[in-house]
Amino acid sequence: MPGVNAPPRGGGRLAALGRVFDGLLTALGYLAGGILLFMGASVLYEVFMRYLFNAPTRWVIEFSEYMLLYMALLAGPWVLRDEGHVKVEMLVDVLPRNARAVLHIVTSWVGALVCGVFFWYSASLVWENLQTGEVLFRAVHVPKAAILISLPIGLLLLTLQFVRRAFVPPGGSQTEEEPGL
Repeated sequence: MPGVNAPPRGGGRLAALGRVFDGLLTALGYLAGGILLFMGASVLYEVFMRYLFNAPTRWVIEFSEYMLLYMALLAGPWVLRDEGHVKVEMLVDVLPRNARAVLHIVTSWVGALVCGVFFWYSASLVWENLQTGEVLFRAVHVPKAAILISLPIGLLLLTLQFVRRAFVPPGGSQTEEEPGL
């Protein structure tokens, strides 16, 4: 289902690009859900192995931590697109419509700026880790860049979605509702 902040339906390259972006966000939202299911199954597996067979795993807790990071960063732009994030609606609802619109635009641009700065920093951090080949020495040895790569990907998508959000009025939808999802 396209989000409330998706670009308008119809022709044009920008609209087509918006539909592709929405498809990507939806796919990443589903991927985050799949990661959640896998994480739940992994924890269940760990419990059975530990308490029924006295053979605990070494990787479940560690990889659950990594999966939480991936889930948050992959699903974040999808949640933002659908305005499903936490908001202080009690304050916003008492504002006049014009003030709400201004606040919506300002928060969108501030969000884009903050995410953009963190994107740049995290991308340089991942690049540095790729060059040095740093490894996390825990229960399972994992290249640090493999864990950190979720940061610039998620933050770039959040930056782009915040920019898109700035051009849609609060509570507005420029898309037709589709059944399903």
